[in-house]
Amino acid sequence: MFIDMKNLSIDKSRCVSCFKCMEKCKFGAMKYAPVKIRHEATSEENGANGGVSRRGFLSIAGVFALTQTAKAQQPKGDGGLADILDKKVPARKTLIVPPGAGSLRNMNKRCTACQLCVSVCPTDVLRPSAKLATLMQPEMSYEKGYCRPECTKCSQVCPTGAIRAITPADKSAISIGKAVWIKDNCIVNRDEVQCNNCANNCPTGAITLVAISQKDESSLKIPVIDGELCLGCGACENLCPARPFSAIYVEGNVVHHSV
Repeated sequence: MFIDMKNLSIDKSRCVSCFKCMEKCKFGAMKYAPVKIRHEATSEENGANGGVSRRGFLSIAGVFALTQTAKAQQPKGDGGLADILDKKVPARKTLIVPPGAGSLRNMNKRCTACQLCVSVCPTDVLRPSAKLATLMQPEMSYEKGYCRPECTKCSQVCPTGAIRAITPADKSAISIGKAVWIKDNCIVNRDEVQCNNCANNCPTGAITLVAISQKDESSLKIPVIDGELCLGCGACENLCPARPFSAIYVEGNVVHHSV
């Protein structure tokens, strides 16, 4: 059977904005979008004061209800075992600034806090500093993402030289920080559950796993960090399952160096 999709129409007098048609359609052919209320609507529909029609009001109410329902259905637990908590910013002793900045001094001296680098960051790791000494200048943190090896967007838009232009190849050899492991936060020690996230996702192989017990190679394994290989990209911090604080986090380098 052939259905001419162009000739399908909705009887607006009977539609109650339940959105079940969108849910049932196997082809994804229907979507909801706001429409302008026609001027020729009757005075009964528009009301004596010329306001939004009853149909328009129901449509708006339907969208609002759908949005609230979607929010309510977002997962708030890991299958009923535990609450999902947002990650908190670790108490870093040294700020992390992007590859290409060279050093904290260069960033502080040249940055005008124009926010161009913050606006182009695709993983939301750059944000304006709230610290008085570096107010509104960019700093990095990895609760929402990490600094991906192939991305150099911030260095391409900086107009002052606070972040110098670099290539992905340049970036792969620049260390902006070093990872630090917090034993008491790690789920291997805390919950006695093996986790390999930090080692599996480190792009430079700076993290290896070693057995807790040197006498038993089959025992649970914990991360050991090679500071000479660490770039400070934050993949380990971002992907660590520990909450609310990651068991591994990045301290910034005052002066960036090559690895």
